[in-house]
Amino acid sequence: MTQAIDIIRAALQHSRVVDAAAALDENDTADAIKSLNAMMRAWEADGISLGWSDVVAATDAMPTPPEADEAIGYNLAIRLASRFGVQVGADVVSLASSGVSLLRALTASSDYSRCSYGDLPAGNAQRTGSWREFLYR
Repeated sequence: MTQAIDIIRAALQHSRVVDAAAALDENDTADAIKSLNAMMRAWEADGISLGWSDVVAATDAMPTPPEADEAIGYNLAIRLASRFGVQVGADVVSLASSGVSLLRALTASSDYSRCSYGDLPAGNAQRTGSWREFLYR
């Protein structure tokens, strides 16, 4: 189970703001949670439906599937970079972009909406039997 702090720490490491052993400042963590919630709400509005509900504390479990963690971390790194006065590398931008594309594809492939036209008439040209029967009449 991934916690919000895990995503935040990964994002700050991607942007080279903190190292793996450094403790995170409480104010920075609170700002990162606000940015995370805003980003995920924007994704939900844009059609990337991951079942997001806002996280409140750093120890809250991420309400997203584990396969979304990497994409969320890289995109959060881009969002937090200006706050820390750093520029993210091209590799981070590339991984963030491909991660969002993957999430869009996963969301699209899991949309099982169907159209039903049961109220339309069948018409007179409906044939029964195989196409061969029609051809050899």
